[in-house]
Amino acid sequence: MPHRLPELNAFLDAFHAAILARAEPGSPADAAADRIFSALAEPAAATAGRPKRLPICRHLAPALATAAAGPAPAARLAAAFAALEPHLTWETRANAAEVGEPFQSGHGNVFIVGPGRLESRQDVWVGVSLMAPGITYVDHHHAPEEVYAALSPGGWRQGAGPWHEPGLGGLIYNPPNIVHAMQSGDAPLLAAWCLWAG
Repeated sequence: MPHRLPELNAFLDAFHAAILARAEPGSPADAAADRIFSALAEPAAATAGRPKRLPICRHLAPALATAAAGPAPAARLAAAFAALEPHLTWETRANAAEVGEPFQSGHGNVFIVGPGRLESRQDVWVGVSLMAPGITYVDHHHAPEEVYAALSPGGWRQGAGPWHEPGLGGLIYNPPNIVHAMQSGDAPLLAAWCLWAG
């Protein structure tokens, strides 16, 4: 069986616990998490990557401090991410240059589990997104369903619906192919996400 980095194992355990703390039993988020974390029980091959930070990471420490002061599951997830983060490669969204500023330099993502990532697999994708204050993450959609755990204040929207604030530790479930976006307010936005692509 492939060996999983201990920091990654701790992060995945904390992420699962954070979702279970908030998901209604039998809800779409609960069902998606069951599929995702059942698959993750079997580690996949590790991929050697080159850790890299972007300028947006100057907002990471205050975002983690906010999460640390929140509910226990969110604080645990933030601490686990802080331990894992030195192994990760930060990047911007593929179309960031087309979207332009302030989005291009105002956001960063780490893709932790997925094709060619720290743990390389096709069935599950896991990552974390960080945004500077006052940034809206562009409308986007994808075939896999998705669950976010909010580790900061921030707004979330699906389709043409209204913006809503899930609160620190709150969950956001995005059904397959729904258009969605998120935005930060006066503070950085930090969120962990997982997608079922199996």
